Amino acid sequence: MRISTRAVQLSPAAAYYIALFLIPLLLLAAYSFYSVESFEPVAKLTFHNYVEAATSDIYRGFYLRTLRVALVVAVLVTAISFPFAFVLNYLLPGRKHLLYFLVLVSLFGGYIVRVYAWRNIMGREGVINQTLIGTGVIDSPMTLFLNSEWAVVVALVNYLIPFGVLPIYAAMQNVPPTQIEAAQDLGGSRWRAATKVVLPLTSKGCVAAFAVSFIATSAEWVTPQLLGGTGDQLIGNQIQHQFGGGLNWPLGAALALTMVVLVVLLLSAAYLVIRRWLR
Repeated sequence: MRISTRAVQLSPAAAYYIALFLIPLLLLAAYSFYSVESFEPVAKLTFHNYVEAATSDIYRGFYLRTLRVALVVAVLVTAISFPFAFVLNYLLPGRKHLLYFLVLVSLFGGYIVRVYAWRNIMGREGVINQTLIGTGVIDSPMTLFLNSEWAVVVALVNYLIPFGVLPIYAAMQNVPPTQIEAAQDLGGSRWRAATKVVLPLTSKGCVAAFAVSFIATSAEWVTPQLLGGTGDQLIGNQIQHQFGGGLNWPLGAALALTMVVLVVLLLSAAYLVIRRWLR
């Protein structure tokens, strides 16, 4: 039997996907139906974990907070990344390769290092407090910067902007500068050319930037743990707790899969809205 060339070409990616995504997901799904006895998962099938994940007021609050933070972060990342990519590609064409290289270099910065850097910036003795004290705006350090939801949002936006710039910049490579010039020749401003010409033609890149930011934030637990307060934890912190100190892997798996379903549904709805808005 002859194997098609396309099947051979797709086999490495398919093997990678099956080994590192599909099999772990199936194992997680299997664990979500297990019971717990003496702090050990046992193969007694039950739907109790999903019932608790869906009906508990505690977990409902974590879901809503996670989705709210993910939506805010995704909107901010996309809103910042599009004009940055536009300036990079159309206003500074002579330096775009250098600036694009700097964007790529920023991806090599350690994630934990960035989080701790934000802790130092927003802490009581951090740059923000010291600047406000030095300029006479406040007399003593403020504690609202750190251990808050907005600190989590700021750190995640800073981390995810390169992931927003890359797909939008790639999509802009298919929109030649002559289209911008043509729009301006017809009386449109540079802003109008960006929103009426470039934005619809790069909608797939914008959707990709939004989706990547939303998914990454939905799975976060390190940033809320280090920068958020007790009331700013996300569902990822609860999942991590169940797989860690809580010793309840089945409930943790049910929480994780419930969140996956919510993210898929919301991203599908957002995709339809964004595509219709950008027509």
